[in-house]
Amino acid sequence: LINVVVYGLQQIIPFRWVYNLGMMSGPRVHHGEYYRLITHGFIHSQNDPMHMVWNMIYLFIFGVSLERMMGRWKFLFVYMAATLGAGLSVYIFDYYRGAVGASGGVYGLYGAFFVILLLRRQKDTARLFMLLIGIGVVQSFFNPYISHAGHAGGFVGGVLLTLLIVPLVDKPEPPQQQSPQPWQNGRY
Repeated sequence: LINVVVYGLQQIIPFRWVYNLGMMSGPRVHHGEYYRLITHGFIHSQNDPMHMVWNMIYLFIFGVSLERMMGRWKFLFVYMAATLGAGLSVYIFDYYRGAVGASGGVYGLYGAFFVILLLRRQKDTARLFMLLIGIGVVQSFFNPYISHAGHAGGFVGGVLLTLLIVPLVDKPEPPQQQSPQPWQNGRY
């Protein structure tokens, strides 16, 4: 909801004021505007509404599942930390390039989802998931406007923060063993 409201403000406030005030900028962070390490995750491309739409679709898909698995506050903590990780990664590896968008946080959710799949020993699903993410990463190399540093930093942030809070995440109940039916023992 915050992303949609901020995008609406971007469209009605003139002179790209919201965009310029919140975008990730290495030099501006260096000069004390640290808030940009987070605010860039709520700003989207002014001229491409699909940038915001696709980020919101992926945020919804993975956010709903992860919020159920982790709980609301742990999910929010991982998402915000991944957004911060994306901002830090852009600051370190792509200092002069501006960056906007929720995709660093979304990639953090990918990382969190991957960790949870592995911890739940769903290795086949984790492999398939990483294959799909890998295809998306390869496709992104053909778009010069994508912040690969932001995506990588968000993913790493999501993995690390999920590993940090794993002891606090409830484990799913093991499936109940039912007594074997007579036909399952070969006595039928």
